[in-house]
Amino acid sequence: MSTPEAATWLITAAPATPVVPAQLRGSGHLVAARPVFAPAPEGWPSALPLPAAEASVSALHALSQLQPELASFRKPAPDAFAIPSAPGPVCPPATNPAMRELVLVVDTGLSMSAWYPTVNAFAACACELPIFNDVHIVKLRSQPSSTHSDLLERSTVINLGLGNPTPPHGQKTVFVITDAVGTAWKRGLIWDDLRAWAQHHTVAILHVLPHHDWYLSGIHVRPHQLRAPVPGCPNSALEVSPPEMVPSDVPNAGAEREGRKLLIPVLEIRKRWLDQWVRLMTSRLLVHQQALEIPSVTAAAASVPSPNAAPDAVAVPEQSIAEFRTAASENAFSLAVLLAAAPLNRHIMQLLAAELLPAASPGDLAAVLTSGLLITVDNSAEHSDPHDQVVFDFAPGVRQKLLSLGESTRTRRVAALLDQYLGRDVPAIHGITQRVKSPATASPPEITAETLPYLRVECAVLTALSGASAPHREAAELLRTRIRRFETGQ
Repeated sequence: MSTPEAATWLITAAPATPVVPAQLRGSGHLVAARPVFAPAPEGWPSALPLPAAEASVSALHALSQLQPELASFRKPAPDAFAIPSAPGPVCPPATNPAMRELVLVVDTGLSMSAWYPTVNAFAACACELPIFNDVHIVKLRSQPSSTHSDLLERSTVINLGLGNPTPPHGQKTVFVITDAVGTAWKRGLIWDDLRAWAQHHTVAILHVLPHHDWYLSGIHVRPHQLRAPVPGCPNSALEVSPPEMVPSDVPNAGAEREGRKLLIPVLEIRKRWLDQWVRLMTSRLLVHQQALEIPSVTAAAASVPSPNAAPDAVAVPEQSIAEFRTAASENAFSLAVLLAAAPLNRHIMQLLAAELLPAASPGDLAAVLTSGLLITVDNSAEHSDPHDQVVFDFAPGVRQKLLSLGESTRTRRVAALLDQYLGRDVPAIHGITQRVKSPATASPPEITAETLPYLRVECAVLTALSGASAPHREAAELLRTRIRRFETGQ
């Protein structure tokens, strides 16, 4: 770890006396053995989180200024006040200790798959901070949702008391971790929940994309000068000053002047962004923040989201690929070409990126996921995270075109990696290295409903390698004929 932010994490993040995560009530599911999202399968290379994610958490330790007693929070042992000769423990004097809870609302739309390691790292580091008595996870279904009721597990939200007043000695901090490209963001379906939470809690959005790419998402921010009249106050109490009125002696009932809009700070997952937000929460200073404006209930009800415009014509594969190649980074396009030689799920994508394109970032994989080149298979559940099932596929014609742009040596390397890591769990993949190398001497497995998605990919790979090889051409044609007969029931 050599970046400046990483160095800062090493200096400031660890409390004087570490707290074991298991001591934190309600956070047992966040320890290393049970992360928020499934890690890479055993023996697979692990995908790295966003480099700044772990460093950013250290900024939250300054929230202990709101309640100094939390800086040395310890959960007492069951027998801490026991007297050997007494029939039971002797309770200490009754007090109302301050309680601070962290709620991580994690977007689980399919486009967020690239950021799951980052979410795991952020949540694990947050559990290590002694300022939070509880760390909770709420999953947000942003991608396919078409109604407000489908977005969240409502029973979990109710049990956590989100949107309800907190006791005088309790506070909740709500972080929404998202790339904001799902339907819930573009249609404003999440506004009602954000509005309810911001009335009583401190709420911020942690955007996984860098600030210059936020225009690609459903979150549109404006710069504001904000001030917390009371440290740790909910968003509804924040005071707003126009950017040109910087002096701190200019009070402003911001919510009234903004037509009762609520402001939700939007932050990159970087330490300097969270430092700025913590400064807002712990001081009376005007602090510069990029913020999402949540309209009032009346204004939101009056506006009906318009449907997306229908395309004039279905884009042909060459056009879709050309548009992606123009807009994407070189690493993102190279990654798309590599992925064309493989059956796709989040783990396989991250495996190929780690082994064959280590310079690619989570943002490059996210660019592929949001490129429009991919579709989801019919039987894939939104929250399923399997390493041995096909979750994504390329749009018709795209896979073959991408394979034609790749190098045969790289395509063979993809097949070898699949055989090495996935072949032990998926019989349809086992032996693919030999079938790709010498198709005349090895035949693919029997076609069934389970093997069909994998054999379609193998057929595309054999076709791509058949340019100067008669055995590959013959094997591809034979497999294509078998697949067609199985699909038509002949």
